Amino acid sequence: MSGDKFSGTTQRRGNPSLFGPMVLIAIGVYFLLRNLGLLPETVTWNWTAVFQLWPLWLIFLGVNVLVRQAPRPLGGFLSAIVALTAVGLAGYVLLFSEDNPLLARLGVQAAPEVKMETLTYAPDDVSRAQVDIDLSWYATELSALQDSRSLIEAQIAHTGSYEFVTEQTGSTATVKLRPGNSDGGNWLWFANPANWGGASETKWQIGLNPRVLTDLRLNVSAGSANLDLRNLTLNRLMVKGGTGRLSLYLADGDYNTTLDASAGAIEVWLAANGRQRIDVDGRAGSMTFYLPEGVEALVRVSDGAGSFRIDESRFTQVSGSKADRGVWQTAAYREGVANSVELIIDVGAGSVRITGN
Repeated sequence: MSGDKFSGTTQRRGNPSLFGPMVLIAIGVYFLLRNLGLLPETVTWNWTAVFQLWPLWLIFLGVNVLVRQAPRPLGGFLSAIVALTAVGLAGYVLLFSEDNPLLARLGVQAAPEVKMETLTYAPDDVSRAQVDIDLSWYATELSALQDSRSLIEAQIAHTGSYEFVTEQTGSTATVKLRPGNSDGGNWLWFANPANWGGASETKWQIGLNPRVLTDLRLNVSAGSANLDLRNLTLNRLMVKGGTGRLSLYLADGDYNTTLDASAGAIEVWLAANGRQRIDVDGRAGSMTFYLPEGVEALVRVSDGAGSFRIDESRFTQVSGSKADRGVWQTAAYREGVANSVELIIDVGAGSVRITGN
């Protein structure tokens, strides 16, 4: 009976969509040729213009859905035509968007020009400093200055504006550095895949005076950052991670640190000398701490939905019923012992690992 019920029914097979596969193949070919160095260096590939035409790509997606309603195999053939048209138009925009009147009428802007600035601040008779730096989309390297009386020397990239505010009160200096509110071209610069590797010509390079006792606050954005603080003299450190990759080398000495992992990946090389307390908010990112040989440590961990791993060859759990909720410490740790670190870790949806160098 069931066979008679469906005997007069003809199932209609839908047309396959070739739009997605062909677009992905075109993007993959571009990156492959770029990685192989086969694309001409003299050509300006304006990816920012491609992203500015996002309404047009939505139209192509809608047209692709419509043509797939045609009978087979016409629908599949039309889907391929739509994909080729979209890829061809994207290629035209990539190569010929500069000074193009037609694209200008569609609201396409020229790729933002990245400007480089050199900043220096050298106050007299300063023994303490408060340094507050918001990093930009660009990759950043920060380290201690060598043979310089400046408090800060920096080379920064920007597409619009920046804020560099300095002030001295007695023997204390204050420095604030951050991208300006009008630096709206940053996202356009970041939309260009050619800039994703942290190009050296647009990298922020910052040097701080190692002889000045410093309260340092660093706010990392979407770019990658390599923060080498080992030769600095710190009184307090606050680091907020962004969505990029962060490498942090901590300075020797006695000071407290606040570390917010946010959604990025953070690697922290702990100090070899001095006593530090580090308050850590794991949130949604991942963190790895490297503990040097000869440094004693106490770890208080409170895990949410994340994960926690610790080197059990060096640590023993002294309280708590679960590995990710309790207190761990090395064999010789005592409160006030020289060359030690106390880690107070609150893991949200992120992950934390503590291991040796």
